[in-house]
Amino acid sequence: MIRSTDSDSALVTFVGPLPPPVTGMTAMTEVVVESLGRDAPLRSLGWSSASLPGSLGWKLARAKGYFLAMARLLLGKRVVGGRLYCLANSGWGLYYDIALTFIARLRGYRVVLHHHVYSYITRYSRRMALVNRIVGTDGIHVVHCQQMKADFLAMYPTGAEFLFLPPTIVVQKEPTQGFSPNKGFQSAADSPRRFRLGFLSNLSVEKGLHLVLTTFEQLRAAGDDVQLTLAGHCLSSKEQDLIDQAVERWPTDIEYAGPVYGEKKIQFFDSIDLFLFPTQYQNESWGIVLTEALAAARPVVAYGRGCIPWIVRDGCGSAIDPKEDYVSQAVALIRGWIRDPASYRQTCERAAARSEALNVEAIEQFAAFVARMGQR
Repeated sequence: MIRSTDSDSALVTFVGPLPPPVTGMTAMTEVVVESLGRDAPLRSLGWSSASLPGSLGWKLARAKGYFLAMARLLLGKRVVGGRLYCLANSGWGLYYDIALTFIARLRGYRVVLHHHVYSYITRYSRRMALVNRIVGTDGIHVVHCQQMKADFLAMYPTGAEFLFLPPTIVVQKEPTQGFSPNKGFQSAADSPRRFRLGFLSNLSVEKGLHLVLTTFEQLRAAGDDVQLTLAGHCLSSKEQDLIDQAVERWPTDIEYAGPVYGEKKIQFFDSIDLFLFPTQYQNESWGIVLTEALAAARPVVAYGRGCIPWIVRDGCGSAIDPKEDYVSQAVALIRGWIRDPASYRQTCERAAARSEALNVEAIEQFAAFVARMGQR
C-alpha cells in the first residue's frame, strides 16, 4: 500500500518501506519520516506489507510501492531544491534503486540515499556502484557510523556528502526508561538467581539461533548453571522445530517468550544477565537489539558484523570476529564472568556507559540530519 501526504511541491519526498512489518530498518525509517514531517514540507510515498520480509507478499508490495512512487515522480512537478530521501535495497532490489534514483535525478531532485545493509559493502556490487554514480557528488549518503562510511568509501569512492544517523534513535523512542540497571550477577553461593542468557531477534538460523542454543548446551555440559530465554518471531517451521526440541529437552531451563514489545520487552531485558547475538545475516549493519541490551546495562556477546564492532566496544562485551568460532569464545567469556562476579558487574557498568555515549551521539547526529534535510 502506498501512503502519500502533502503535495508534489514538498521539499523532501520519501520513498521506501514503513511498518508493518516491524524490522530494525522500518522502525528507524518511521522515526525519521515522522521527524522530517514535523520540520520540513514532506511528501511520503511509503509502502508497507502484512507479510514477513522476503516473502512473496512482501516482494509484491515492494514492487507496487516502487512503481507507484516512480510514476508520481515522473508525472509530478519539478521541485526547486527538492530532495528524494530513499532507502538502499540489497541484491536484486538494487534495480529499484537504479530506476528510482535515475528518475529522481532526471526530475531535478538531489538524492539522499540511506544505507541500512552491509552486503554490498562487504562484497562489491556493480548495481550499487551504478547507484553511487547516479547519486553523484552532489548527493548525500546516510550511514550509521564512521566505520560504515569508511567501509563504503573503500568499496565505492565518491565525493558526495555523508551524514550519520545511528539506529539508536529507535531505542530513544521505545519505553526503555523502564529498564532496571543490572545490579550484577552475584554467584551461585550468594544469590538463588541463575545466570540467564537472552536472545531477541527474528528467530532464524541466519540470525544465529542454532549458535545460541549450542552455546547454552555447552555451558550446561561444562557444569554451569545457566538458563536461556528466547524471544521474537520464528521465521519458519525449521526454527520453530529447533526451539520446540530445545524446550522439550530443557523444560525448566529454556523459555520461549514469543514476540515481545513495550512492557514485555522491558521485562525480557530485566530478566536476563547477558545478551547473545551471533548473527550470520549478510545484510546485518547495526542490530537495534544490541543498543536496547546496552540501555538495560546488559553486556553483549555478538558476532562483529557490519557496525557491531562500533557498538560493542569499551569493555561492554565482545564483538567476535566472524571468522572465529562464536560458541567457544562465548562459552569462555561467560564462564569467566560466572566465576568472577566483580568482573561481570564492571562489564555491566561499562554497558550502561556505552549506552549513554551512543545516546549522546545519536541526539547530536539526528538533530544535524534533520536540520540538513530542511535546507534548500
